[in-house]
Amino acid sequence: MFEKITRRSVTGFLGAGAMALGLSAIPMQQAMAVDFSGKRVRIIVPFNEGGGTDSLTRALVPFMEKYLPGNPKILVINKPGAGGIVGGNYFEDRAKKDGTWVFALSTSTVMNYLLGDPRVKFDIKGWEPIILLPRGNMIYGRSELGLKGLSPKDLVAKLRSHPKDKLVFGGKTPTSSSINKRMALSLLGVEVKDVWGMKGNGPMAQAFERGEFTLNFDNSLSYLNNRKGFRESGIATELYTHGAPDAQGKWKDANGKYYRDPTWPNVPTFYELYEEGTGKKFEGPEAMSTLALIRVGTLANKSFHLPKGADKEALAAWRDALTKTMADPDFAKKKAKVLGKFTVTIGEAARVALHKAIILSDAEKAYIREYVKVRYNLKLTM
Repeated sequence: MFEKITRRSVTGFLGAGAMALGLSAIPMQQAMAVDFSGKRVRIIVPFNEGGGTDSLTRALVPFMEKYLPGNPKILVINKPGAGGIVGGNYFEDRAKKDGTWVFALSTSTVMNYLLGDPRVKFDIKGWEPIILLPRGNMIYGRSELGLKGLSPKDLVAKLRSHPKDKLVFGGKTPTSSSINKRMALSLLGVEVKDVWGMKGNGPMAQAFERGEFTLNFDNSLSYLNNRKGFRESGIATELYTHGAPDAQGKWKDANGKYYRDPTWPNVPTFYELYEEGTGKKFEGPEAMSTLALIRVGTLANKSFHLPKGADKEALAAWRDALTKTMADPDFAKKKAKVLGKFTVTIGEAARVALHKAIILSDAEKAYIREYVKVRYNLKLTM
């Protein structure tokens, strides 16, 4: 049903240097069988305005409107709450199957689903993926922590030297996108004061700007595009990224070194910081369990979906529209800012990639369950 695009055509399709796999050409007759003329199309964003998911969605909307049959008007509806759970449940309960309802899925929502938050009433594996848009993460700290310019060893020592109540870190829920960052800090021997209940990365960034948070994170593109003021004012110090896989899904090169985030190639990865800062190898059940959730947070960072049982012709039309968006000359001018150099996957390949990312081993699940139980007194049902 789907014709694979060759690696050479993909390179020309997205621009030199982009990593792209799994793009599928949609049969024209199937994509054109749907007409959205005069229909109201909704994209549910389960976070406040101003965060990474919201910004990405709004950047794509003009191109979606351009290439969907009938050129419908698209409404972005923000349904924040509980790390994406409120919006996810709303979509699961209300979404029509005719292609007029789309969900903007993000790491927080995936994590709450994956880790078995009892409030989750939706099934991501049942949704129909349109496009998968991976992204990395940047972890940064307030300048008053005195972390700028330190070697990995001194940086880790400095972080450990601060009392717990001075290292204030938070997010949406303990089982949302913060969990892999929180686990990574614990691996470094750094414990923090947690603040939960934030409604998205926008409010989290505001808390950091006010000095209420002293450690924070954004996806690496959002930090580049939306937190420029932090860098210009000098209130933020970049600490490390979560790196990124190559086009084959490998996280290390031939020499065993972890690939850096292509958006921030001069910022060390967490794995580099861990090994140089602690003098230990990044291995063992704690490290691999943390990496497992980092993989989820990178590969499943952003994606768009129709509901379970969606009309197949509508699904084909959406996939065709996003395929054309990626090839649009006007979008190409924005691509570096909107998508960076991460893998783009459209069609059934997106389903395979997403499902692969959210499968954890029994050992990884056991460590994560114990970690969350000890720190947050939560019993995971994953």
